[in-house]
Amino acid sequence: MKKTLTSIALFLASSSAFAEREYPQNPVLRPLTLTDGTISVSGAIAIGEEKDESRRELNISAAYGLTDNLTIGLGGINYRVLARPGNDVGLELAIGVGVRGFQESTLHGDSVGYGVDLNGKYVLNQDIAMLFSLGYVKWDEEKLQNKDEYRYSLGMQANVVKDWTANVTYTYRDLKDFVQQDAHQVSVGLNYAYTNNIDMGVFAGYSNFDAQENGYKLDNSLERLAGIYTTYRF
Repeated sequence: MKKTLTSIALFLASSSAFAEREYPQNPVLRPLTLTDGTISVSGAIAIGEEKDESRRELNISAAYGLTDNLTIGLGGINYRVLARPGNDVGLELAIGVGVRGFQESTLHGDSVGYGVDLNGKYVLNQDIAMLFSLGYVKWDEEKLQNKDEYRYSLGMQANVVKDWTANVTYTYRDLKDFVQQDAHQVSVGLNYAYTNNIDMGVFAGYSNFDAQENGYKLDNSLERLAGIYTTYRF
């Protein structure tokens, strides 16, 4: 789950006029891709537990909008195939390709998950949006037979008060050739849009994917986690 953590800003600078004009401050109305020329720098600090082991983590990410419809980031690329005109209400779709996970094993070697997914957002009004995702992950095993996984996610964004947006997401993982047949993830968060360029917030999550049961080390999996984040766009 640590791979799905949202953002903490590493530095601050003055924003471009383009980003201020085009990228909505309201998270519900934001597109699935960055606007043309916008850079996003982000990361998160989390405290988590897996079985009896607890640890702290720092996650960093960055992305750049090559066009309004194409964003490239450290974890992969996203291409918007259906836009909402003017980032208003309606349906939006994007295709993502990239790294979706990493697992380590002392006996069986490392495993890297490469995936492709279809992400959707349906904005009902300026305060509520539904999110969904359909994804496929190929786990490239160093020593074992490669594994397959199908992911199905459903979520919601809702503005609770001015500049504060709550979100919740549930993901079902259909696991092939793992010891577990499936796994479940739930994440919740609260985002504060401080300005059009700066977000801050808190998040928490739960996953019943058992890395040890599936033959991996605990280093890259967390059963429970909570943390803080911030993002800066310019």
